[in-house]
Amino acid sequence: MVKRFESDEFYGVSFRDSGNLPFDFICSCPNCDGIIFIQAQANINIIRPETAYQSSEELEESSGGVVIAIYPYRKSVFIPPEVPEKYANDFREALLVLDLSPMASAALSRRILQTILRDEFNIQRRNLADEIDSFIALPAIPSYLTGAVDAIRNVGNLAAHPLKNTNTGEVINVEPGEAEWLVEVLDSLFDFQFVQPKKLQERRERLNIKLQDLGKPPMK
Repeated sequence: MVKRFESDEFYGVSFRDSGNLPFDFICSCPNCDGIIFIQAQANINIIRPETAYQSSEELEESSGGVVIAIYPYRKSVFIPPEVPEKYANDFREALLVLDLSPMASAALSRRILQTILRDEFNIQRRNLADEIDSFIALPAIPSYLTGAVDAIRNVGNLAAHPLKNTNTGEVINVEPGEAEWLVEVLDSLFDFQFVQPKKLQERRERLNIKLQDLGKPPMK
């Protein structure tokens, strides 16, 4: 680990009283032995070394922080093959840039969501919020999914950000957790609209083969 301290004539390094401490962490992946580079920032509150020396107190440190960047970025993501390419391509990119740029990821996800609502559910209104209203009013949608899609308006604070409503692909500031929630909702929507119907169809076809062997009529 490489910490970024300032020089100090007496101790050789200078510990700030409090603030943000950037540092780099390099390690190897336990699975593939590849190099992992993490750039992070710690929030620290420290007793200065000279104070600790004069009072015979040990240096105490409490810290917390956030990861700023990680290399390599997400190189591969799994998207079910049942998802049409016109959605899968953009969704793959939204996942790949999620850590690097939540704003870009959220813009891609909002555009995917609006396209699905329009092309798969025949919902087209003046803005995304109205389209979400129409979607959650559909009778055949399970409550877990309508609740998840409806929450997008609150998580993304669409009322306060008109561009998210009218220009869904616009790259603008996001609320905390917004980009992550969008990809979670899209994953559930893909499963409902594309994956589960395909699995049901395959199970029906296998059952019809068995029924045919028994001389019984197939399922409709």
